[in-house]
Amino acid sequence: MNLQTFEGDLLLYDTLDGGDVHITDGLFVSDRAYDTAIYLSLFGGNKEDSGKVKNRKTWWGNTLEGTAEAEKIVSRFQYIITAMPLCVKNIKAAEAAAVIDLQWIIDLGIADEIESECQTRERGIFILIINILKNKNTIFKGSYITSWTAKQEAA
Repeated sequence: MNLQTFEGDLLLYDTLDGGDVHITDGLFVSDRAYDTAIYLSLFGGNKEDSGKVKNRKTWWGNTLEGTAEAEKIVSRFQYIITAMPLCVKNIKAAEAAAVIDLQWIIDLGIADEIESECQTRERGIFILIINILKNKNTIFKGSYITSWTAKQEAA
């Protein structure tokens, strides 16, 4: 199958209150790249699943018979920003979790390296910047602006 005949996944994009779909001229827009897969890797699954151990909080789709390990969605990044307080230690953990959530891109040979950088803006606004490289060339760069929804630590 080549790119001319592949319509791709439904294009999802990031919003401050969750993801949304693109609609143009009354039709859903397709994603012919990896935008949706990357978005689902970071924000899909069950936000209560830390991914640290096998547990009952895994996303239901991960339990379907025949689901390959590489196709399972855990979203450790999403867990951190919804369950852990915003502090420097957890920001570093979120950066590392994003790379782990996207490891499948390296495992499939699509990329050689994944870089993640997290920034905070006004209270509770959080930005994740992902840069994916193949042979030292950027093949994907995206940023996700979201709310860090976990309760803040008392000062």
